[in-house]
Amino acid sequence: MPDRKQSRLQENKNKNKKPAKARKVLREDVLEHVGGAKARRRKRTRRACLFVARGVLMLCVLATGFVVMDTLLRIAQAPLPEGEDTSFAVTTQPDAPGTQDANSTQQSEKATPQAPLRSFYVRLNMLDTRVQAEKLVAQAKAEKTTAAVVLFKDSGGYLSYGSGLMQATTLQASQKRRWRTFYTLRNLKRDAGQRIVGVIHCFDDPLAAGQIPEAAVMQRSTDDVPWRDARGKRWLNPYAETAREYLLALVREAVSQGAQDILLCGVQFPADDLTAAVFPGEQPAQDPAPQRNAALRDFVAQAKEALGGEGRLYVMISAEAALDGAPALGGNLWDCAADRIAIDVRTSPWAPDAAYWKARPVLPVVAAPADAKGERDYIVLAEEAQG
Repeated sequence: MPDRKQSRLQENKNKNKKPAKARKVLREDVLEHVGGAKARRRKRTRRACLFVARGVLMLCVLATGFVVMDTLLRIAQAPLPEGEDTSFAVTTQPDAPGTQDANSTQQSEKATPQAPLRSFYVRLNMLDTRVQAEKLVAQAKAEKTTAAVVLFKDSGGYLSYGSGLMQATTLQASQKRRWRTFYTLRNLKRDAGQRIVGVIHCFDDPLAAGQIPEAAVMQRSTDDVPWRDARGKRWLNPYAETAREYLLALVREAVSQGAQDILLCGVQFPADDLTAAVFPGEQPAQDPAPQRNAALRDFVAQAKEALGGEGRLYVMISAEAALDGAPALGGNLWDCAADRIAIDVRTSPWAPDAAYWKARPVLPVVAAPADAKGERDYIVLAEEAQG
């Protein structure tokens, strides 16, 4: 009997016992399962790392592209190296034998305005593309003009080009700039032989006056509120050194952008009722008219010096002010440091053959060439603002 029980127990053990081969396959399956999971985890990790690396690389590419684009834009607004554009340049190299007389004659012709100033006005929207620049060159050649009039700073305080001045950047004066101003002016000089007349509005600048209190005309009985005229416009104070330095820096920068001559507008005090206005720097016990006239004349002299070289400085005043003077000028600006007084006759009757005009170095500012009435020199100017 015991033998029979033992044999049965042995048979049951043999039944429950798995073959060695099966145990080996099961172990391999387990190892493959564990190893496969690890492999999948490693694969997912590699994919995640690769994704992060690609993202970092893309950010680096975008950052590099931004820096390159910003640099190119700055280079695009920078002046050409000296000697590259020779349309109106005077050589400074030593004269070759036999050419000294010819060079001296050319320099004397450039120093004196012999060529007539037959100008045309360049609309701001023509300063954006190469195609528009080509149209301007073709227009200048077809109309046989000698000068292009370009608005560099409007009566709102905004610039038509990208300024590198820290103060202009702080004011965001270039936020409405045109993208191809410098190259368009270069093409007009080089390809059409045009002289560039840059227009700069001066003390009628609400943008700067609103953000630089020490440079603004102030409201009486207040400490830090700029005064406004009847149209709600703020003004820069012609006595303020900060205002002058900003405007003179713009004159120099306009030259670096391609302007050869400068037409200053708004060289005046506000023409409204000034009872509530205060001009820091003005002596209250004295007659304001001589003080204001002297301040404006001094600024014109500084602008002429800032222009430098052989550039010509024009100061625009109204026809009425030219005839009778004006409180906004403290009198008149005849015989100031400007090369010529530009008389705005766009809305005023004008007789160019009158003896009064013949005795003065005047330059008419007209709305169209036909309004110049046969004058040899004239400036065409349109009322245009960016802001």
